[in-house]
Amino acid sequence: MLSSVALLATGLLALAVPAHADGSNLVVNSGFETGDLTGWSCDAGTGSVVGSPVHSGSHALAGAAGASDDAQCVQTVAVQPNSAYTLSAYVQGAYVYLGATGYSSTWTPGTGGGWQQLTTGFTTGASTTSVTLYLHGWYGQGTYLADDVSLTGPGGGPAQGPATPTGLAVSASTASSISLAWTEPGTGSAATSYQVREGSTVVATSTATAATVTGLAAGTSHTYTVTALDAAGHASAASAPVTASTRSGGGTGAAWHPSYLSIGSVYTPGTGVDSFFNGLKAHGKLPDYGYEYLTGDNFGNWAATTTTMVQHSAQLGMTPVMVEYGMNGNVDGTSVDYTNMQSASWLTTYFQSLKNAATAANAAAPGKPVGWVIEPDMLGYLQQNYAAQYGGDATRFPAATSAAYASGVLSGSGDPAFGNNLTGLVQAISYTIKKYDPAAFLGWQVNTWGVRDALKDTDTMGWTAGRQSVASTGSQVAAFLESADIGYQADFVAFDQWGQDFGILHDPDPAADVRYLNAAHWSNYLLYVQTIRQSLGLPAVLWQIAVGHLNSTRTPSPTYFNASGTFPDLDNTSAEENEDSASTFFYGDSFTSSGNNLAFYSSDPGADPKVSVSGSTVTWGSHLPEAAAAGVVAVLFGAGTGTSTYGVPETSGTDQSGPGDFGYWATRTQSYLAAPTPLP
Repeated sequence: MLSSVALLATGLLALAVPAHADGSNLVVNSGFETGDLTGWSCDAGTGSVVGSPVHSGSHALAGAAGASDDAQCVQTVAVQPNSAYTLSAYVQGAYVYLGATGYSSTWTPGTGGGWQQLTTGFTTGASTTSVTLYLHGWYGQGTYLADDVSLTGPGGGPAQGPATPTGLAVSASTASSISLAWTEPGTGSAATSYQVREGSTVVATSTATAATVTGLAAGTSHTYTVTALDAAGHASAASAPVTASTRSGGGTGAAWHPSYLSIGSVYTPGTGVDSFFNGLKAHGKLPDYGYEYLTGDNFGNWAATTTTMVQHSAQLGMTPVMVEYGMNGNVDGTSVDYTNMQSASWLTTYFQSLKNAATAANAAAPGKPVGWVIEPDMLGYLQQNYAAQYGGDATRFPAATSAAYASGVLSGSGDPAFGNNLTGLVQAISYTIKKYDPAAFLGWQVNTWGVRDALKDTDTMGWTAGRQSVASTGSQVAAFLESADIGYQADFVAFDQWGQDFGILHDPDPAADVRYLNAAHWSNYLLYVQTIRQSLGLPAVLWQIAVGHLNSTRTPSPTYFNASGTFPDLDNTSAEENEDSASTFFYGDSFTSSGNNLAFYSSDPGADPKVSVSGSTVTWGSHLPEAAAAGVVAVLFGAGTGTSTYGVPETSGTDQSGPGDFGYWATRTQSYLAAPTPLP
């Protein structure tokens, strides 16, 4: 059994019937003379066959590269080990790439005024029996053309297709997804991948005998078949069909979140913390969620920490969320996770601790939802620092996933076989949590800086071009996340925004500092979130959102926080007195300002109707409705980077007995929860 890669319902268009190479050329449909994409798989909606211009014959490939897609088309070809091959194609267009995954590639930087031949070569490894060829353009460069693709060298693989998969069955369903499993064919040529189809449309591909179709509407019925493919692209007959329905409720009634945009808080059980929350009950509703860290320097206490968290959260009426930060070992280092994920001994301890924590959650709250935000920063650091050397493909990142089986956490006979790569590791982690805590809801955390931080692109590029750049950057991040298959077993995707009140930086010019955000930048953040979460077909949860507010707020303070009835200005020097704009943006507020700050926070390049200025007073309306429209179902506020954000009390070395920032965040949260924003 092979590692699983589940793709979105809007994923690749793929080979439907067996096909054969053209003569000695090993490429199937090398000149696209079938008049269609037989033999090729192209990014959804980007590949087509045209009759003009062509290099030879009557057809050529056209790949429509857009702002968020490079229009990649691929074909897997059977080859022989330790053999030399030459790959070539004729292309037209700017930045057209030709290559074989894991081997060399070549590209053309200009249009060249006509057809250009690209040629590259490679030698297969000792155990290589297939290679994946690819053609693609580049983001925003427009449509490219390709024709007469050739791979010459010794052929490999059988002529017949695999046997038909059997036993197709539904293994799970949610309001937006259906999970399927089947039996691997025992005869015919070896199956190397599978295609799940709804009618004639490929809705998921997998290299294991399981797949999840995501991005579905709630309460809808779907009928699926599965087809096996070998390394040469030969396809089996379709399996017997199976029909399944998604659960009702969708975005407005999932089991793990309310029908409104909900709010969460950092929460670490302790005497002072619990006393504060119990006291706050007298003034209004408490946050919907409380979250706490499980860190990699404390593996031995993961089960006990989870048990305490779940029990205390239940007493307060909050849904517990565990933030699992184990791979970095609680060291915020850019290469720690890369090293640890390749260590079998490290992963043995990690998976045993993860099992213990998930088992404890299920024991403390059987059948009740417990949330999991998985591995903050890990995927961001990996994409930022290592993606280039692996072609942006998570399946090529090495990982010692087999430790999950050697440790006894997963079984080689009863559980899926996840690969020894980053994708397999991601799948194994998510699978382990739900194996031992079946009612869990989970999502992997992603960052704004995985490729680069684009939130201020509108400052330098103008509003329209800057917004396109934000979306394009989000699409590049999403492509890597899809290759890592973070949608496997997932219920949401989590996004942070550094979790540090920026006032601690004392920068007199907020426009020049990446951590200071005005309303336009926060709107860009929501666009980034929306772009990625739509690509993954999952709702978004914002997490580790800083809780400070902007000074000189016009919002009155309850006297139980400040006897004066006003929130004092924060000095950006004392502990728990650092400004941030997150609460101001999401909850809305009026505040006075001057100098560089006034220029920065009154800036409105996108003509946001919720931003207005009157003299030195700036007003931002609440942007939680905009967050809900972007697919955000919950915002979890609180500490992330050290002890730099304190809107509510938490345990950080010692119990905090009262809220920082003079109670602003707690006041605004309870005011919002009295009349929350419904989800669309």
